[in-house]
Amino acid sequence: MKLKTVALGLILGSFSAWLPAGDLPPEVAAKLIKIIATASGGKVSCRDSGMKSALEAIGVTVDGDSRVVWATNPVEIKMLKGRLIIVGRKEFLSAGAGIAIVEDGGKPKIYLNQASVTASGVAMADAIYKLGEKQ
Repeated sequence: MKLKTVALGLILGSFSAWLPAGDLPPEVAAKLIKIIATASGGKVSCRDSGMKSALEAIGVTVDGDSRVVWATNPVEIKMLKGRLIIVGRKEFLSAGAGIAIVEDGGKPKIYLNQASVTASGVAMADAIYKLGEKQ
């Protein structure tokens, strides 16, 4: 098993004991976004102030020109088409997002919209494909 797969698995598992139902806290999602963005330069575009703070707190460069973006609503998703769009709600995958990072059964879970991921042209670590559930 590759080191990135092990690291991602540890991150996902380490938050399972305390997560409330609903959306993941920005600090948790930011760690997973960092892993996803690392394969494409480590930068993320983000307009959400809470997520931006969480990303910057763990050393992620927030850059509006990044190919990897955090979006919070369908309007943003539509505007950002062509990039690797990461969201915090699974239902946004049908709006064109590529990756949803959500809380599911008390644990972080990654869902993938393979068509959107492929269309973005952004390379991702194999660990994301192994741990993510395709929709």
